[in-house]
Amino acid sequence: MPASATSVFQVLFATTEQVIGPLPGYHHETYAVRLGAAPGLFGQSAGWVKLRDPRPGLLWFDRRCFGSEDDLLATLAGRVSHIPTVGHIDSLTVQGFIEGCTLAEVAPPGEEVPAAFVGQIVRLFRELLAVEPYDPALLALHAPLPAERGSAEFARDLVRFTFTDVVEHSLPHFDALFHSLGIHPGSAPATASSLETRLRGMTPRPFGLLHGDVHRANLIVDEHDALWAIDWELALIGDPLYDLATHLHLMRYPARQEGEVIARWADVAEESRPGAAEGIEADLPRYLAFKRIQSVYTDVIRQAYSTERGETSTAEAAKVINAALDRAADSLLLPTVAGAGEIEHELLRWLATPRQRGAANTGGSPSAS
Repeated sequence: MPASATSVFQVLFATTEQVIGPLPGYHHETYAVRLGAAPGLFGQSAGWVKLRDPRPGLLWFDRRCFGSEDDLLATLAGRVSHIPTVGHIDSLTVQGFIEGCTLAEVAPPGEEVPAAFVGQIVRLFRELLAVEPYDPALLALHAPLPAERGSAEFARDLVRFTFTDVVEHSLPHFDALFHSLGIHPGSAPATASSLETRLRGMTPRPFGLLHGDVHRANLIVDEHDALWAIDWELALIGDPLYDLATHLHLMRYPARQEGEVIARWADVAEESRPGAAEGIEADLPRYLAFKRIQSVYTDVIRQAYSTERGETSTAEAAKVINAALDRAADSLLLPTVAGAGEIEHELLRWLATPRQRGAANTGGSPSAS
């Protein structure tokens, strides 16, 4: 239980049955807590809230641009529907906890998403792009200020963050594992340069507000089959097409449904932010190639790091790494992809081998510079 919440727990909660957790999540240790009958707290007398503490020493694989997820959610209240509410218990800021199950539990990755939920996902993107990204209230929370330099420059910054702030920073700790998986660590700069070249000719698009992490585990289905978007920590202001590419990469729609989602996204994007879907035919595949390559590097590091901390089994980590390698094989020109069994063997060998320490624990650059 987060230490910062101890006194609040003692005052408000009568039994440990009112606390659930820790809940699944990478960036925070999170608990769901049912409020007691104390009036005036969080604007309600009862209900579930989330209490969270950041996990120390984590690697961050995407840029954090908004300094406070809670402040962002509070700013978006009334503009984007079905997002967590934010309130206060004494000096503690908390989010409302959405009771229900994840979309991943209803329709696991690779399976078709029920049509009613697809409609709600499309609505989410429409509402996001209807938010004025240069609203002073948003800009006050965003660092650095998002100069609208164009889609190509935005994409270049994504590549440089991945390969400089994450991969290059972490390689001293993980280079032997990359070698064993057939990815020479020294190829990372060349891969980054190739991606930058490929992204250079992208069509300029007006920037918008992006969630940055819309996938099945971050979409909660409540008892009324309403879909709620949670985990806004990777939100940013930038090229809207990147939000779609990230969504498609993580959702793993069946091919037919993916085509439908792309078409519906393009319609609402143009409706909410004219020009947001310009060049989609040429540029969406470029972003998807970047996401596949990014996943290989970051999934290897993240899964190895998680097994090292005893949070993930080597068998489960090997499956994730195998899937990332398989999806990026063409983009990385890999002649063969190691199977899950072989990857697990290499993970076990890496765990048992002395190696340089320290780089894995600093977290790269946890916030945008």
